Formats: sequence, structure tokens, C-alpha cells
Amino acid sequence: MALNKRDIDLNNVNCDDYTTADFYEFESDDLFEVSEYFYEMYQDGVRKKYMVYGQPVMSAPLDEFEVYDITSGSVRRFLNFCSYNYLGYSYHPEVKKAVKDTIDKYGTGAVSAPLLSGYFDITQKLESTLAEFKGHEAAIVFPTGYSANLGTLSGILRPGDVAVLDMLSHASIYDGVRLSGADIKVFVHNNPRHLEKVLKGLKTKRVMVCIEGVYSMDGDLANLPEIVPICKKYGAKILLDEAHASLVFGERGAGVAEHFGIEDEIDISIGTFSKSFGAIGGFASGGLKLMTYLRMYARAYVFSCAVAPHTAAGILKILEIYQKDKSYRDKLWENTRYMHEKLKSAGLDIGNSKSHVIPVMAGNDLRLREISKRLQEKGLYTGVVTYPAVSKNKTRLRLSISSYHTKEEMDRCVEILKSVFDETKDWTPRR
Repeated sequence: MALNKRDIDLNNVNCDDYTTADFYEFESDDLFEVSEYFYEMYQDGVRKKYMVYGQPVMSAPLDEFEVYDITSGSVRRFLNFCSYNYLGYSYHPEVKKAVKDTIDKYGTGAVSAPLLSGYFDITQKLESTLAEFKGHEAAIVFPTGYSANLGTLSGILRPGDVAVLDMLSHASIYDGVRLSGADIKVFVHNNPRHLEKVLKGLKTKRVMVCIEGVYSMDGDLANLPEIVPICKKYGAKILLDEAHASLVFGERGAGVAEHFGIEDEIDISIGTFSKSFGAIGGFASGGLKLMTYLRMYARAYVFSCAVAPHTAAGILKILEIYQKDKSYRDKLWENTRYMHEKLKSAGLDIGNSKSHVIPVMAGNDLRLREISKRLQEKGLYTGVVTYPAVSKNKTRLRLSISSYHTKEEMDRCVEILKSVFDETKDWTPRR
């Protein structure tokens, strides 16, 4: 049942009585009234040290970093298992030099949409390099990873078309389809049999199946060897989001499709620069004609300012370094295997993770709040994931493993996690 202002005393809001889900469908004739009630819940959460989101980071995203702790009002040093900087490229000296040199030449931004004057020679070079890296004919660079999915899906799909989504697909995939006006159908996560049932029941051939290489909240891999043949059987196009897989999976680092040896079967591959590339932006790659079409019809590309030239330069330098030296990736996998084993040995539930993205399942939202508060107090910074990013009773911590974590740091992380999970095993909120 949706929350109504009659159900809650604005002058006495207890955050232990509510979750963010309660305010999503708040009933009111005033569009903004929900914000008043949510703000009081938020402030109560701050007072109780539950609000660990949006705290200003005061240093580079290293294995340990400084954060302004809003609960104590001071800068504190934390063990960092939250950043997507999987390979440490965001502060690699050669990458930083390439960025600085490019700023000297081009300035700080593109300051125009790409179809006008925001498309630079260095961006063009990045797109051709990405296409080669992915083994595709062409690529198009977007200002963010979110806009890459948003622009690609809304640019291709139309009302009456159908997008069939793995139910755990990223929000940007859902939003891109919604913007297009196409119908959304979902299939049970990574379940080829249910996918086939859904595809078999469709009455149109204009179908796009959307999946992820590494699922961003669970760390498991798309079951591509079984899913792709089913898509081909029913003539469905395939969009694969390789955001968390780029530079990590596959011999070239092109992602999970390359890992399984079936990249030629993927129609559109989406990637982001905000994970292993340590920057900002996204891209789509595929056939030359399709990418040319998207340049004119992907609204998130056409009507956004283009990616900054220095960002393109940094990514090009990373691809250059990566081609010569994959030791960072090798270290990442060594750390990932070590962390999986340590977490399992500690009795923590990491789901079906097969990657450097590792969930630690907490259960309900209220327990997760208490866990996150205690982790903060003990100096561990992790992703705290609740609704709507995951379902209401499957909240979790999300650990991001990197090549620069030491075994001592990973041991400390597991020790803190185990102690907090043990302390909150039978925890219930005070009323």
C-alpha cells in the first residue's frame, strides 16, 4: 500500500519505520510534498548515522582514501572497497600526463554537442581504436555509460517494438527502453529456458534482447553460450552491456563475449569508461551503418555535450598501456580469487559472483542500515546497495576488488565484515 501523509507525522518521523521504497509511491496532490516527508526521514537517518551516501571524497580513489564523514563532521581515512577503479588507471602516471598535455592543447571541455563543434580529432581516434579493440566496424562515444544505453535503445526501438530484458538489467537499460516507447518483457535472470518461452510468445520480429556481461549487483556472468543461440533462433537482436567486464574478461580484454568466444554474434556492445578505464563516458560498438544511424537518432548523443578531449586522451593512453602490459589485470584476478575464498571461509554469502564485483548479502533494508553504520565506524568503505537498485529483501554490500589491494587490506576487510555481520545477526531496529 502506498504511503500517505495521513500515515506519518511530519514532526516525528522515525527512519526505522520506513525505507526508500515507501516514498516512491507517496500519495499526495502536491508534487513536491513527498520531499518534505522524505527529508525528515533522511535527517533522522543522519542523526542515527545511517546515511553513508554522498559523502565527499577528499583524495584519489586509492586502496585507502580520505572521506569527509558527515556523521562526525571530520575527514577520516577509510579502507576503500567501493571504487570501480579496478585496475588503478585513474591515477596512473602516464595516463595523468596524457590528460594534462591534452588540456594544455584543447582546454578543459568539448563545449559543444558532437554533431556541431564538439567532435574532436582525438575523439575520432578513440572511436576507431575502440572499434578495433572490440572487433567491430565502428564505435560511438557517449558522455556517460548511462547515456550510452539510454541513447542506443531509445534511438533504435520504437512504440510497438519489444525489448526483452534480463530482469536484473541495469536501470539505464530499462530507462532507455521506456524512453523509446517500446514494450518491456523480462525473463528470469540468466535463464535461457524462460527467455525462449518469452521470445516464442511474441507477435513481432522487431525484438531486442538486453543482457549484461557482468551483472553489476551480483557479479555473475551472462550465460551467453546458451542465451545467444536462442536469440538467433528467434531472430532477436542482442545488446550486451560490458560495463564491468571491459579490460577484465577476454584475451584482449574486450569483455565476456570475447571470453566465451562469441563476440561476432553480438549486435551491439555497450561499454563504459567509469569502471576499469578510471574515467567518465561510455560507448556503443557494432556495424558501421548502425553506428552512423545512431549519430543522428540517439538523443542522448545528439543533445548532450560531447566527451572532453582530455578524457579521450586518457582512455587512449590506457588502451596503449593495456596492450603492452596486462599485469594489472593479472593482479586483479589474483586478488579476486583470494577475496572470494576469504569471504566464503568467513561464512559470508557472496551469491553467485564469478568476478571482481562481489555482493555480500544482508537481507532487509533496516539491517543493512545498521551494518553500514558499523562498517563506517570501523573504517571500511563499501557500496551499500538498497532499493531500487535491488529488490527490497535482497539488499547487500557490494565490494569492488582492485589490482592495488594488498592481502593485508583484504584480510582486514573480511575481518571487519565478519565482525559486523556477527554483531547484527539478530539485530532489530529500536522503536
